[in-house]
Amino acid sequence: MKGTLYGVSVGPGDPGLLTLRAVEVLRACPVIAVPVSGAGTNLALEIARQAVPELDGKELLSLDFPMVHDRAVLAQSHNRAAAQVMAVLDQGRDVAMVNLGDASIYATYSHIQGRVLAAGGYPVVTIPGVPSFCAVAARLNLGLTKPHLPLHIIPGGYPGVEDALDSPGTKILMKAGKEAERLRAYLEDHPGCSASLVKDCGLPTEAVYRELGEVPGPTGYFSTVIVREED
Repeated sequence: MKGTLYGVSVGPGDPGLLTLRAVEVLRACPVIAVPVSGAGTNLALEIARQAVPELDGKELLSLDFPMVHDRAVLAQSHNRAAAQVMAVLDQGRDVAMVNLGDASIYATYSHIQGRVLAAGGYPVVTIPGVPSFCAVAARLNLGLTKPHLPLHIIPGGYPGVEDALDSPGTKILMKAGKEAERLRAYLEDHPGCSASLVKDCGLPTEAVYRELGEVPGPTGYFSTVIVREED
């Protein structure tokens, strides 16, 4: 019998946003896989620990995810991490990989999920959770959608961000801490739009800026911007 790989969504920061199913899986799995990188190192684990103190007694499997853009280097690290996970699954032990936000949206887990599924023979289960932009919208008391208009989710640093912002509907920029100046320029040319930014939503370092003009400068990696067309 092979072990099961669980991708566990822990939400953006507030441990109270973990689902009951996520807590159940984290309590049951003997091995917790933790993505380790330059930004947000072990943050997903720290969030999970606050909801599931029992994690302190479990085996931790550290997976190296370097913060680089070289696709060859990334592929090697993803292959190596997937091999680490499958080695544990081959022992018949379940592995829960913690992931910030939701495990299906720009998720580190997806690199492991795809490789384990491609290898065949391993059960894989993904536990959905609260995406960061939903928590941000709730924090701002904003609705994200309007009838008959789309919702766009754009990664920060996306080369075509200006074209994406020109699309109709609400635009969400994830990991957009370095995009404040570009967004200010966009809003100057689009007076019918407004933008809000939340940094580190649900964490002790959270900062809320209801108007982009309030943002003092770069706000860090975990910053989400919501651009809306005014009524």
